[in-house]
Amino acid sequence: MGKRTPIGRMYLDGRVIVHTIDAHAALASDGAREIQRITVDLAAGSPVAVVVDMRRMAFAGRDVRGMFTDDLGGVEVATALLVSPGVSLALAGLFKKYAAPERPVEVFEDAVEALSWARGHVEAI
Repeated sequence: MGKRTPIGRMYLDGRVIVHTIDAHAALASDGAREIQRITVDLAAGSPVAVVVDMRRMAFAGRDVRGMFTDDLGGVEVATALLVSPGVSLALAGLFKKYAAPERPVEVFEDAVEALSWARGHVEAI
């Protein structure tokens, strides 16, 4: 099932939230706040890891990337960024390098590896 976000769809898979971003999506700050709200709602008070499938994403500005440094009060304990060569890889690199998130963040090109890494982080809690 899941929930529609301003730029994609999110669903809970155990204690991992998977967020698949629509092709050519560009994220603005109001959309980022909505994604954070949906993350907290799906987590329902439990710590979760998040896999963001941003392989087809078009753009997210510095201000928006900065909004995702927060761990949402301990709700989001780890984030796997699923990328493809090109724009999504560049965005993920900028996020990791300049945003300094409060939680572990890793970049993956393989969906199975990203999900496995995310599950490993949330199961360790």
